[in-house]
Amino acid sequence: MSINPVLTTELPFALPDFANATPRDYHVAIEEGMRSQLGALAKLRQDGSPATVANVLAAWDRAEGPLRRALNVFFSAYASDATDEMIAIEQEIAPRLAEHSDSIYLDGGLYARLQDLSGRIGAGEAEADGEDRYLLDELLRAFRRAGVELSEDEQTRLRAMNKRLAELQSRFETLNREARVAGGLEVAEDELEGLTEEEKAVLETDGAYRIELVNTTQQPLAAKLADASVRRRLLASSMNRALSGEFDTRGLIVEIARLRAERATLLGYPNHAAIVAESGTAKSTDAILDMLVPLAQAALAKAREEGEELRARYAELNPGSEFTAADWTFVEALLRRERFDFDEADLGEFLQVDKVLDAVYAAAGELYGLTFKLRDDLVGHAPGAQTYEVHDDDGLVGLFVMDFWARPTKNGGAWMTNLVDQAHETGDLPIVTNNCNYTPATTTISWDDVITMFHEFGHALHGLLADTRYAGMSGTNTPRDFVEFPSQVNEHWAWTPGRVLPAEWLEKLEAASKFGQGYATAEVEISSLLDLVWHTTPLDELPTSADEVEDFERRALAKYDLVDDLVPPRYRTQYFAHIWGGGYAASYYGYAWSKVMDADAVAWFEENVDGDSPAMSLREAGEHFRRTLLAPGGSVDPMETYRSFRGRDPELAPLLERLGLTI
Repeated sequence: MSINPVLTTELPFALPDFANATPRDYHVAIEEGMRSQLGALAKLRQDGSPATVANVLAAWDRAEGPLRRALNVFFSAYASDATDEMIAIEQEIAPRLAEHSDSIYLDGGLYARLQDLSGRIGAGEAEADGEDRYLLDELLRAFRRAGVELSEDEQTRLRAMNKRLAELQSRFETLNREARVAGGLEVAEDELEGLTEEEKAVLETDGAYRIELVNTTQQPLAAKLADASVRRRLLASSMNRALSGEFDTRGLIVEIARLRAERATLLGYPNHAAIVAESGTAKSTDAILDMLVPLAQAALAKAREEGEELRARYAELNPGSEFTAADWTFVEALLRRERFDFDEADLGEFLQVDKVLDAVYAAAGELYGLTFKLRDDLVGHAPGAQTYEVHDDDGLVGLFVMDFWARPTKNGGAWMTNLVDQAHETGDLPIVTNNCNYTPATTTISWDDVITMFHEFGHALHGLLADTRYAGMSGTNTPRDFVEFPSQVNEHWAWTPGRVLPAEWLEKLEAASKFGQGYATAEVEISSLLDLVWHTTPLDELPTSADEVEDFERRALAKYDLVDDLVPPRYRTQYFAHIWGGGYAASYYGYAWSKVMDADAVAWFEENVDGDSPAMSLREAGEHFRRTLLAPGGSVDPMETYRSFRGRDPELAPLLERLGLTI
């Protein structure tokens, strides 16, 4: 019998055999992974010997192995190339995976076995170190949050809700992607004033021009389009997508929100956000709101100040014309050029894709001693992906796979995935991916894209530099409100003089980039509050029909005085993929929570590396960050991880200083 290409470990690094994998192979691998896990866990549950770390925790992690691999590989391929066959598989397995999870976490026998181990460790009858204890505590909490202590009838209802939610979330992803594609704007060539010939060429197919939408509300090209009517049409297309017609997501959203609220009540929580907060770094919704509300309000106040200046400049350019949200980024870019003698278009020679990627790798070398060797013989998870062998001073680290290219079947934006998780229990080295959306015609990218490349590579480093016993706790397998922190720190290294830009250009860009921080922060944190309101509102106060969604959104933001037509949320409800289709429901705040730690961590680097008498070299500082913060992954409490790096809890002041905000 031939080995499934998805599950084979015969290739170097146990890389899946993507060259020969078919959609059916992914499906078969997932089904086999579920069967294998249930069989292994049945043996764990039925084991009559005294519970130990080896026969419970290590056995648990091994039992997850085949399914973890199959899902890592499938979802990496699916996100980069969602063909009709792959979409059909995802929609079929989503409810199956929900049922599978319930069959594990609602199993009283497995829960009892874990409790038995906990009791034996507490009594000194079984040995366990900090990593073992943390995994065990997390598993016990996960069982309780899953509803293991509910009655049989309650569990039956819970299983039905989980299955339905999986179906709805999968359907949302598909509709949202199709709405984004359908929302693209057809334009004439003479409406593209402000774009370079290269930028126009990217939009042209067979003599017709079309601007495709990106995930966010504001569209990047609006900062360059000189025609105000085109900007308005583009923003309207963006903000109105998925509100009607065949790709309307609102009905799905109402049902998802209501089911999540009902499930939270069944589990004994006041709302869905409370469940999420408990499993994260924040621990409570009050702690989240105490940080987020003042930050969002201060950012919007700053944005309103910025808006007055933009409005005045627009009136000079277009007397008698109304300044709208569609004009914001265009006038902001104009003012930035005028005020700082800076035009990003002048940076083209430095922002070539290959040069930027070399700079990303160079920073990893300076901080962590990493080197990258292209392996043309190894096939990645998507067409045209490049695979690199990664080494450090001690030898082989793992593999890094880069998928640069946009395709109609690919998710928008940029992201990182794990193909194989590092683990001492299995001996596996990590294989991680980064995924972008450049076209083959792209030669240079924007500074925002540079920051995104460093950010996503920060996630890749978190996976590559993992050093944990259990695969399930390795690398980026951390709480949602912690996982963005290391990647945000990695953005800092794009600002090193000479790495991407010469010092003189960097100084101009740094000054220019601080301009407009009120708006940039406000649009994100307004979305964060929108997410939290959806997931803290009681069931009887949530919308009951699609027609109520837009009014609910406006009232949700008005609750915190965050309604401003000039500053729409980065994601409106109907295309907020992070919370309805992705894994960020009630945790989009995690980006802001992570920024607090990010700014505080960067301040530590500046205190210890910069200046006339640095306490340590950049390489020494990088090694400290690697060993104390990146290597542990999710194997210890994230705040303990932070304290081991910084010596104290994070402080808000560095972030406020960075953003130019006061609270």
